[in-house]
Amino acid sequence: MESSKVINAAEACGISLSEGQAELFVQYYRLLQAENKKHNLTRICGEEAVLYDHFIDSLWGAAAAGGCPAKELLDLGSGAGFPGVPLKIYCPQIKLYLLEASHKKHAFLRLLTDNLGLMQIILLKARAEELGRGEDREAYGWVTARAVASLPVLAELALPLLRTGGYFWAFKGPSAGAELKEAEQIVSRCGGLLRDKISYKLPPRGKERCILIFEKVREAEQRFPRRVGVPQKRPFRG
Repeated sequence: MESSKVINAAEACGISLSEGQAELFVQYYRLLQAENKKHNLTRICGEEAVLYDHFIDSLWGAAAAGGCPAKELLDLGSGAGFPGVPLKIYCPQIKLYLLEASHKKHAFLRLLTDNLGLMQIILLKARAEELGRGEDREAYGWVTARAVASLPVLAELALPLLRTGGYFWAFKGPSAGAELKEAEQIVSRCGGLLRDKISYKLPPRGKERCILIFEKVREAEQRFPRRVGVPQKRPFRG
């Protein structure tokens, strides 16, 4: 992957990147390729697939919205760093928290952030339920989640972490509409309100994607999130 290819692909999608930012994505890609062979971090590993399905997808919403909505971002279940690390490259001024419970993925995130030389990044090795039931409850201005779980589960995990006035961005595919209906009760009970939906098609195959943007309009009910593992086993539907 060359930096010029990153710049051109981003520009075609309405995303403006500097040469320095593009070079960081090249370094990201190379390290992901090397480490993925050892640890199976992502099934999406070809150059074109990583460029569009990971990098461009992570950036699309921020570009469409005209920037990042808060000074700090908690990326929930960050995995191999998506969308948090691309958003940090795009918006270097944000303070980034990467939440990942998996040991191998947490280790990759440490290696990645060290190699890219990015500042103001905090790695959190924990479960979202633990944070949401502890001192980090309602502490963040912006939370993202991509390829983590269904929306009823994500809403219960993410919304209690947001302070009032903050935003939760759920990166979703074609099933977003159905998931939104299933999540209505838990979104409401965790103080969320759907404010926007950014729909787009990823080149080159026209893959349908969307970002559901929720505002935290009031405090979450104290019972949420439930204890570790319960939201995944028994998604709340009212």
